Amino acid sequence: MGNTAKFKITMAICLFLGISCAPYVNYQPQRAPKAAKSAEYNISVYHELDPLPPQSLKMGKLTINNAVPSMINCDYNDVIRLAKWKVRKVGGDALHIINIKLPDETNSCYGITANIISFDAIETMFWSSIDLDKNDFKEYYHENVLDPIEGIWTVSENTDWENMLTGVKGNNEIAGKYEVAIIRDKEEYNRYNAYILHSEETEWPRGQMKAYYSKNGYQHTYEEHWFMADHTEKIRNIILEESGIFRTSSAFSKYPINYDRENISLKVYPPFYMTAPGLAVNTQLQSMGSGFVISGNGLIITNYHVIHGKQEIEVYFPSIDKSFTAKIALQDKNNDIALLALEDFHISEYFTEDIPFIISNTSDMRLGQEIFTLGYPLGEILGKSVKLSTGDISSLYGIKDDPRLIQISNPIQPGNSGGPLLNENGEIIGVVVSTLNARYFYENESIIPQNVNFAIKGNYVANLISILPEYQELSKRKNLLLGKSLEEKIELISPFIVTIK
Repeated sequence: MGNTAKFKITMAICLFLGISCAPYVNYQPQRAPKAAKSAEYNISVYHELDPLPPQSLKMGKLTINNAVPSMINCDYNDVIRLAKWKVRKVGGDALHIINIKLPDETNSCYGITANIISFDAIETMFWSSIDLDKNDFKEYYHENVLDPIEGIWTVSENTDWENMLTGVKGNNEIAGKYEVAIIRDKEEYNRYNAYILHSEETEWPRGQMKAYYSKNGYQHTYEEHWFMADHTEKIRNIILEESGIFRTSSAFSKYPINYDRENISLKVYPPFYMTAPGLAVNTQLQSMGSGFVISGNGLIITNYHVIHGKQEIEVYFPSIDKSFTAKIALQDKNNDIALLALEDFHISEYFTEDIPFIISNTSDMRLGQEIFTLGYPLGEILGKSVKLSTGDISSLYGIKDDPRLIQISNPIQPGNSGGPLLNENGEIIGVVVSTLNARYFYENESIIPQNVNFAIKGNYVANLISILPEYQELSKRKNLLLGKSLEEKIELISPFIVTIK
């Protein structure tokens, strides 16, 4: 007969005889017992919310319930005295109460569930941590394809409580108790670690890992491994809502009060409209790209992700088979735009024709408008001649209505990034930035996108170059492509399209 059956039979006997049941002690050790403590040794008592001293170790789990027939009633203090006796017997130092069970019509005694704690010092106590600040995490978010759970989150607590003795009820709310940054683990692909950026609790210094999340088999579901003040672990399942929120709840007692707590985690960075380019960029694009000349002294527009991390930047003009060294003049990481300056370059030394295009006001764009791109997709695989890609504007906005982006139907390949997007008048209305990452969407949305591509709107380029000394010259340039056929436009534009190496 199992312990549960024996317990039920014993309780039935107690009720039939009209007697109470004395508590019994069930201890499940997790560490070897130590020398027993004397009866005078003081045992500290902690409740679930109480922080434990540093280097506290859990020795085992203690449960006290009614089980044995007796004429003895046992109140809360009796149960605590019995629990302390057990702590001393196994050589522990403290009792960490995690649940309290009240007497009822079938149970004359209080019951508790608690951990027995040892305060033995250990030489070192390793806990996973990371030496990054908020700006470092933000840079990571801009440069990587992100899982929906990756980002900066604030964790708030909302707790309803009730005094078991008086019936008084109340509510406590702590907004922003924790701020954590969640990033993908370097070793396990489907694990995401949450590191403390700010904590209202001194037990959690900046940089320590507060939790980690394992991806489940279903979309937007994760298993949360949340570490308490004593660094013990609570495991819960969460569902990530589309609004960037997930919730967890728990119920516990700290005599004489019962608590019902909800933790609300809110994603505060990066907002979707800022991460769309990073979300969409296929990582194959990051080592190659196109660009275009915008000034006679050698200013080049391309994507930030094309040149990020390069120690040296080489700009190659296929039309004259010549390369130049470039430096970053300006960069806009949020909008994935970079402005390069060529060294020892002046356009009149290499070209007889002027730059024929201008950067247009994107407020004139229309859904369905015909557009074309010129660039060097797949680098040297397809040769050194410029490649044309035609299409139309599929949407005036990007993912989740990102106002910075245009969705285009033009076929885009690795190497097109940074190239110009032009309208039927030969005006530059954007910079090709990305194609949706098929692997990301297959893993997170169970779909494989087909030919969904984007460009940064031209007015973001105009805003960047407006701070340049050359801006007055650029703003006065005339469009030399009006009235030209597509073939003529390509012939005039191509010399000023470059590859970035």
